[in-house]
Amino acid sequence: MRIRYLFLLPELVLLFFFVAPIFKRIINAGNFCGAFACVVLLAATWFCHPLWQAIRRLWTHLAGKIGICAVSLVLLAGVLFCGAMSVQMVRAISSVPQTAQTAVVLGCHVYGTEPSPMLKRRLEAARDYLNQYPETVCIVTGGKGFGEDITEAEAMKTWLVEHGIAASRILTEDKSTDTQENLQNTAAILAENNMDTHITVISDGFHLYRATILAERAGLTADTWSAYTKPLYVPTYWVREWMALFQLLVLGHG
Repeated sequence: MRIRYLFLLPELVLLFFFVAPIFKRIINAGNFCGAFACVVLLAATWFCHPLWQAIRRLWTHLAGKIGICAVSLVLLAGVLFCGAMSVQMVRAISSVPQTAQTAVVLGCHVYGTEPSPMLKRRLEAARDYLNQYPETVCIVTGGKGFGEDITEAEAMKTWLVEHGIAASRILTEDKSTDTQENLQNTAAILAENNMDTHITVISDGFHLYRATILAERAGLTADTWSAYTKPLYVPTYWVREWMALFQLLVLGHG
């Protein structure tokens, strides 16, 4: 009984990490799937004895054996996929550009005309990169979405100029609606300006691995530069990224 409580505590803590961002207006598939998984784990832990008895009864029938094996294989495949993706995501976060390249800042939501807190942190990372490599330029990416009075690219350029980056160092890509379009349109801008296709992608760490895959598909070679993400939000976005990677790598569309 006491061992059960040892499992319940981390499950409740993890559930908090998925629910708390909702009160900060962060609502996406990562919240719901993560919270649902936590509730299932909590129920399985609390009702472990009845659950185990039910599994034993099912195992006495052929159909039950097949069902249990099928569910187990699906769960194992899911765990292996998420584990492999997490390793790649951590590697992308830990990577450091070896040389200075054109920086590509991936867009995020704008509140009216102001960058959202997450976008500001990406811009802070971009400013640090551009200050570290003063000979480089950057491309800010993102069109105008719901609730935005201006394009994400325009809001990003304004912020960077206000924080000391010369406007001449900033190119804008203001037509895209998602990461795939960010990078496809960026590739077109690089080609139009006869610029090197080796870039440094700047975004939140959880986002970088998928961004490098999409960059490669757009004909680019990408290094990564990670922005800071508040720890409270990491589980939600990490789970959402697993889902996006599954859609990209397994289902074949981004």
